[in-house]
Amino acid sequence: MTRTEALAGTTRATRALLPAWLLRMLRPAPLPLDWTRIVAAALGIGGPTLVGLGVGRLDEAVLVSLGALCASFSDLTGSYRYRLRRVGLTVLSGGVGFAVGVAAPSPLWSAVVVVAVAVPSVLASRVNDLCAAAGAQMLTFCVVATGHVATGVPVGQQIGWFVAGEVLLLALVAATWPFRRAAPARGAVARVFDALLKLFDAAGTDAAISARQELTRALNNAHDILVGGASISRSRVHDRLYVVLTRATPVVEASVALAHARIRPAERTLDAMRAIARCVRDGGTVPPYRPATSGSIMVHALDQGLVDLIDSWRRAKRADLPDFRARLGTWERLRLWRSDISIGRTGWLLTLRMVLCLAVAEGVGSALEFQNSYWIAMTVALVLKPNSGSVFARTVLRGIGSLVGVVIAGALLLAVPPGWGLAIATVLVAAFVPEALSRHYGLFTMVVTMIVLLQMHQSDLFVEQLPRVRLVDSLLGCALVLVIGYLMWPPGRSPALAGRLADAVDTVSEYVALSMAGRVQGRSALRRRTYRELSDLRTALQQQLMEPAAVGRAAEVWWPSIIVLERLVDAATERALLIERGGDDLRLEHTQRIVSTLRTAARQLRIQPDAPAHNLRNKLTDVYAEVVS
Repeated sequence: MTRTEALAGTTRATRALLPAWLLRMLRPAPLPLDWTRIVAAALGIGGPTLVGLGVGRLDEAVLVSLGALCASFSDLTGSYRYRLRRVGLTVLSGGVGFAVGVAAPSPLWSAVVVVAVAVPSVLASRVNDLCAAAGAQMLTFCVVATGHVATGVPVGQQIGWFVAGEVLLLALVAATWPFRRAAPARGAVARVFDALLKLFDAAGTDAAISARQELTRALNNAHDILVGGASISRSRVHDRLYVVLTRATPVVEASVALAHARIRPAERTLDAMRAIARCVRDGGTVPPYRPATSGSIMVHALDQGLVDLIDSWRRAKRADLPDFRARLGTWERLRLWRSDISIGRTGWLLTLRMVLCLAVAEGVGSALEFQNSYWIAMTVALVLKPNSGSVFARTVLRGIGSLVGVVIAGALLLAVPPGWGLAIATVLVAAFVPEALSRHYGLFTMVVTMIVLLQMHQSDLFVEQLPRVRLVDSLLGCALVLVIGYLMWPPGRSPALAGRLADAVDTVSEYVALSMAGRVQGRSALRRRTYRELSDLRTALQQQLMEPAAVGRAAEVWWPSIIVLERLVDAATERALLIERGGDDLRLEHTQRIVSTLRTAARQLRIQPDAPAHNLRNKLTDVYAEVVS
């Protein structure tokens, strides 16, 4: 047995011993390196430290670096336009949060300001993902500012230097336009079909085993990128790619069987698979595919799988409705956007939880008279950030990441002399921020902890035993969240997803009935409630995937149904607006049949929650086809 085989066997044995939820929590997302984000973070976060050291103004340099760090928290891999919008909005919200926090005149007012800012911060998460990121950074850096980051610098200058750091990072992101790249999920899904083509080329040769292993790795990586971390958000691209990956299962099974039997499909079939890989990468629409009229059972199975996959993909592409929204005027688009915003009961409960935990954190820090007590509140703000998955997983990972970060930073402080050596180390560590942010929350916590300790060691903010202080404060914040925000918070433990999904199907049926009946009154409010229920379902699904009490990947089977329901609401909205404009007719019997099918599906889901998930998905897909027909 070779060393590689021995290591692989050890890894498989370890995975067999660990529960699925723990593996998902500890496993980093297998994303490719994004050099544009790495360079932007290294220059934006670490660069000011080098400049400040050279000109002898480290306090101001730390503030600039802190502003860049704030903006970098929102710089996720994605389209160039999405990155600019996300970072740009964070520049505004982070600057406001920092300004409000640093202007607090006393520790008591600091606590009041932090709790007050928490309210709009959490409510912003109910608007969309961009506003959620901006609101989170507003609260986080409001808390940081209350720690009086640079006591020797006037308040106005502190705000100015902080905003300058944010603008610096935004400028660096804007400068990456010539090197912009596609979303990693596109490449991951496309590599599945590349691996299938290689499997056929290697059939009957010594390379067949390695080709089969490469296919397995491609499937696992695509799944981890699409489902891991915070990927379960309402992204059209991710939804379409998940549809492709889900529908690829019959194609993969048939391809493996054919390759094992050393049967090579027709060239037109292979061309269709190449077209799928190409269109996944560039976002195009794959042409229709028609199966061959003759061939073996396995060849027919592959053809039928390709037909199903391509047809599903084309329907998903048509559901994006770009032309429908483009036909609306500016005020109509604004009205539609406003009507989609809904806070709901869940939004107010999340706000109450954040306010309660922050108030306790500020009170504990004040009572214990900790020198850097704002780290307790900052831990609470980061861990309880809405739309970020399991609170339990983030709490555990933050504790582990803080511990490892303190140990590594302590070793660096002992080994690297202060001055230029430590400044260069800061630049190198800062380069890891974007990759850690995308891959794993524990790694992200570790890297940020190291940056903070290295920078504070070089400035006037350094105190004796700073690493130990940071670790104690972070662990105390984690303990507060785990007890008050999780164990003692009943709404945090969601009911079974099947029951919640059934409720959502009923709500969607109400909205479809109202929309296709041409009624305007109450439609906007019902659409807000419908979208909010579906969004909360996604959040609950992501939470259950990484908690000990979860049923593991069993929860994930409901995700395709949630995607179809969201598209169904979009399609009903388009039909309603067309009816208002006289571009469509009212078909009462057609609407009644659709609504009856939805309500029957919800009732069956409540009676048989353990029934195969694809039964519901297929019914919803049929209903969607009727709505858009």
